[in-house]
Amino acid sequence: MIRLLFTVCAFASPAFAQTQQEQDRFDELVSLYQAATVVGEPTFEPCVLSQGAEANCLKITVVAAPSDHITGPYCPLNISDTAEAGGTWFVDGEVRDVDGDFIARLSEIYQNDAWQMFDPETGDIFVRNNEIGCIVAGDPTNSTGQPDNICVDCSLGFIGKTVTRTYFIPLTPVASEGDVGDVRGGVGLALNGVKVEGPAPLELILGGITIGPFDDCGGHINPSEGYHYHGILEGCGARAAAVTEGHAARLGVAMDGHDLYDQLDLDTSEPADLDACRGHEVEGLGYHYHVSATATNQILPCLTAQTGCSLESADANCDASLQSREQGGPPPREN
Repeated sequence: MIRLLFTVCAFASPAFAQTQQEQDRFDELVSLYQAATVVGEPTFEPCVLSQGAEANCLKITVVAAPSDHITGPYCPLNISDTAEAGGTWFVDGEVRDVDGDFIARLSEIYQNDAWQMFDPETGDIFVRNNEIGCIVAGDPTNSTGQPDNICVDCSLGFIGKTVTRTYFIPLTPVASEGDVGDVRGGVGLALNGVKVEGPAPLELILGGITIGPFDDCGGHINPSEGYHYHGILEGCGARAAAVTEGHAARLGVAMDGHDLYDQLDLDTSEPADLDACRGHEVEGLGYHYHVSATATNQILPCLTAQTGCSLESADANCDASLQSREQGGPPPREN
């Protein structure tokens, strides 16, 4: 059905002309993203990539929430709570459980007596959740007058709407010209429909004497992005087995069209030939990325090809060169 819809559009506009390789890639991605909560039908669309290249993209709109695991919890409520009551946080290259003891020892962990996130008499932790938690999660510098020393907890039910995002993913990667691309617009899209984000702004969050924990899958929520990953943990999210024996499983697609795979191959080793963006070429798989260890707060350091778009509106067109310039990225290519 999707192929028939596409074929009609292709004859309606020369802009949709495609190669057989792109059609095959489109069909492959549509099949892979059946694990996500897809809104409407994925379509084949023209797009402008981050350095101005014109390309053909998969356009797909998904509900910004995992289709295959629950979200949360994030903040424990009392310093006596165990790890089951809270999420995780990144500290000095380690994933730490945000249990009650973690909150009680924040002044020790960060070597700063300003950290006092609980009532010393009751042990109750100062949590901002519900609607106000989502406001703070979406904007740590918001004007609601929230105090320091709060644990921020935004749950999907308190955003007040179903958050969707629309992605334009190049069907044929177009190499970046000059510098490699940054990941400020996001790393990619996981197979379960969750955005794979760039680094969390830990300095900004911690600078407000605040914690915004991730859950046990390395994700958390804000009103514009919905649920998104800042780390990729084994056992969380859909995977697709690689066609090459022993290779790591595929977990999504990067915003430049290259595939994303788990950090480690099935023998628990990391490939030795990864480049600066954590990519390499493998026979049968082509060029692809392996994500970083979860606690690095950097799923990928960079992307080697020009990126498509991640947009709030399903009706918008993709011109990633505009977004790139707004973020201070490289100028569009001169044609």
